[in-house]
Amino acid sequence: MSQSKNPGAGLGALLGGLAGDVQELVRGEIALARSELEQKFERFVIAAIWLLGSALLGFAGLVVVLHGVAAALALAVPVWLAALIVGIITIGFGAVLAKSALAMLSLKSLTPDRTVSNLEKDAHLIKEHT
Repeated sequence: MSQSKNPGAGLGALLGGLAGDVQELVRGEIALARSELEQKFERFVIAAIWLLGSALLGFAGLVVVLHGVAAALALAVPVWLAALIVGIITIGFGAVLAKSALAMLSLKSLTPDRTVSNLEKDAHLIKEHT
């Protein structure tokens, strides 16, 4: 049976290896977080551009339709009342759409979920091994 002459050297090498592994793990997690945030930001920008484009196109069509609705309603009520009714209804729908769009663009949707999950697992694993 052979014993190591310097048991501290084995422990030192083990701790050094563990420190190196933890360092590599942290580097990997940082790279994953960066990649995931870049992907999410890119999706966010694309969604914002699509939202803006659809809003502009929808606005043009909406003006024409609302003008027609107000003109048709003006056959039954005074023109000013027809315009007021159509305007109030339009503002209500606009508020609902704006609230939905803001919910889709919330900060929660930008959270790097995989990275957070991996960091929690890594922290748990490190606690178990130390």
